[in-house]
Amino acid sequence: MTDLTAGAGAQTPGICIYGSSNGDASIFVLAQVYPDTSTADSVSPEQMAAVLNGQMGVGNAKAVQGIGDKAFEYTATSSTGGGIAIFVFKANVVLMIAVSPTTNSSKVETLAKAAVGRF
Repeated sequence: MTDLTAGAGAQTPGICIYGSSNGDASIFVLAQVYPDTSTADSVSPEQMAAVLNGQMGVGNAKAVQGIGDKAFEYTATSSTGGGIAIFVFKANVVLMIAVSPTTNSSKVETLAKAAVGRF
């Protein structure tokens, strides 16, 4: 995987986008830091999934235990091969990781655990 934002000039804080050299696979990571935990808690996973729904066709939500304070995982069914998106809430940070294509939720959950462990 290559950092697709490395040569893009201006960087957007909190966003990392990685992709395979042939464009067949991608990992999108977004970390949003809120002023406090209660503000972060006011963001619902459904709101975040609705934003992604038009681009990734997310559905089949499930709660995931053992990652952050709470975590929710969605299956992405887009025409680009589908994938998995996971939203993790930890203190005042909301993290989203989307991997495409994949059907292996345990690998995406492992990525999320590693990312949250670095907060």
